[in-house]
Amino acid sequence: MQAVAPGGNQFSIELPAEEELLCRQYARSRSLLCLAELGTLLSVLLLLTSTGAARFLLDGSRALLSPRWAADLAYLLLIGIIVRAVQLPAHFAGEHWLERRFGLSRQRFGQWALEWLTRSAVFGLVTLALLFAVTETLRWWMWLIVPWSLAFLFGRNLFHDYVYNPVLALFYPVHFLRRETFILPGLGKRTLPVYQVQVSHRTRRANASIRLRGERTAIYVTDTLIDEFTDGEERVVMAHEFGHLYDHLHLETRTPSGIAQAHRKLMLGSGQLLAGLMSLLILHGAAPWLGLSGAHDLAGVPLLAALTLLLARSFDPFLCEEARRDEKDADQYALAITGDVPNYVSVMRKLRWMNLEESTAHPISRFFFDTHPSYSERVHLAKVYRRRHSQRKGGYHWRGWRCIQRHGRR
Repeated sequence: MQAVAPGGNQFSIELPAEEELLCRQYARSRSLLCLAELGTLLSVLLLLTSTGAARFLLDGSRALLSPRWAADLAYLLLIGIIVRAVQLPAHFAGEHWLERRFGLSRQRFGQWALEWLTRSAVFGLVTLALLFAVTETLRWWMWLIVPWSLAFLFGRNLFHDYVYNPVLALFYPVHFLRRETFILPGLGKRTLPVYQVQVSHRTRRANASIRLRGERTAIYVTDTLIDEFTDGEERVVMAHEFGHLYDHLHLETRTPSGIAQAHRKLMLGSGQLLAGLMSLLILHGAAPWLGLSGAHDLAGVPLLAALTLLLARSFDPFLCEEARRDEKDADQYALAITGDVPNYVSVMRKLRWMNLEESTAHPISRFFFDTHPSYSERVHLAKVYRRRHSQRKGGYHWRGWRCIQRHGRR
């Protein structure tokens, strides 16, 4: 990958024509597979209840097993296995076949299958335990769904931190890399650990993220990014991740626009929580027409899951829009704190090349899936920054590097 833009245009993120075509083909195929997977999942869940298949499985489990709780647990397990099996073709196509076809994946089928089975088992067992607890207690009082929903929100981060991420580290080892220190305006010095996630044995993709966990907040970068990016490009990436921390600690607590955004996030999060409650009410009202004894009837669990998923996904376009605002804020922070326009643009160009991403996303992808601004929009931020600060020395905030201290760099 060349570090300079073709044609000498420092703001160009264009790739060679053949790779631009691959980006478009990959993006379209990826979006279609995601929509097909969602449609298949919703259809299967709806059919399980509407065709009486769920009732057949429930009655069969209760006829073969006792006590009743064991039969109910077996029934929920069967439903989970059926749903996961139906998803398998779409997951194989999207996570393995498509990635291999476009040269992004480096893992063999056996490696992918083992990881898929492991992820399915981890998520499946936790989901099974939660569903079993919820469905067994709904028989007592329907509105117990409220404390269960709150418990889910509280336990979600715990699950990822102490269960899912450690399991995922078996396939993608995590190692401490170094520490990064920035002086955040209005907040003072902040130092975060940076961990390197080894993914190069399975993919060429590059990524970086920050995990906001109070005192345990940390930055995670893939080894592919470390291997391909220069020191200057890494600085821009780290500044971007610190931008998320600055947004979380300062903008969303002390500025009018940030506070308004925090309120919108809270409302959208509450809306997703309400999706479960609304689905339960719909099921309760429709139960007599569906041959169910009430919202607590286990034969209605697939329909309840489908309604919850459908209503929750209706918030996705708004959540994606808020996520894009967060990413834009982090980009603006990275430019402001480093003033390094050339390396910022180079980061965008390399990410496009390594991840096969379009410069301008398709409207469908942007509406349903995209949590980042398009690369064209991100480069536009660099153009605006350069225009506003063209009178400063060297064209950038050259003093910005006084706010950054490097620890243990390569």
